[in-house]
Amino acid sequence: MTVMNFMKKHLGLKMNIKIKFEVHSFVEKYCKNGEGIEIGGAAHNTFDIKAKNVDICDHKNPEDVYRKEQLKLCNKVKPVDIIASGDDIPLKDNSVDFVFSSHAIEHFYNLLSAIREWIRIVKDGGYIVMLVPNKLYTFDLERDCISIDEFKMRDKNYERGKIYPDMHHSVWTLESFLEFAK
Repeated sequence: MTVMNFMKKHLGLKMNIKIKFEVHSFVEKYCKNGEGIEIGGAAHNTFDIKAKNVDICDHKNPEDVYRKEQLKLCNKVKPVDIIASGDDIPLKDNSVDFVFSSHAIEHFYNLLSAIREWIRIVKDGGYIVMLVPNKLYTFDLERDCISIDEFKMRDKNYERGKIYPDMHHSVWTLESFLEFAK
């Protein structure tokens, strides 16, 4: 069973995977109108969308690694509007037009928990747009891609509210992510 079939079975999720290399126009098409949220936005990776930034902390601590990286890359830090884990967002059901995530889903121990949360808060007819890193172009190059068995185990054993290490919990190549998405 692929991850896509697993998500369809357990969430009733209908997904249409689109691969676009014109990333900014793709993001703009689905995230320009209405009110939305961005999961873990960063000042150096802006997409010019009007969205509230959701992050686990406000990045005001001078020792915060994400603060340091943003300052190094563009001399500013993107403000955080909602301090919360991206899989436990304090918003009402069906309250946003889109959820946007760029290079954030790999930080969640349980991808399904995050996606469930995003589905919960997005309005009917709204969008969830994810930009997912390809491990071949990151420091995760030597790591194994996540398996469907690992994906299932994490969902089964997930402890909501537990603090998991901040790391890339899952990695993919384009091919392995598309295999999940079948």
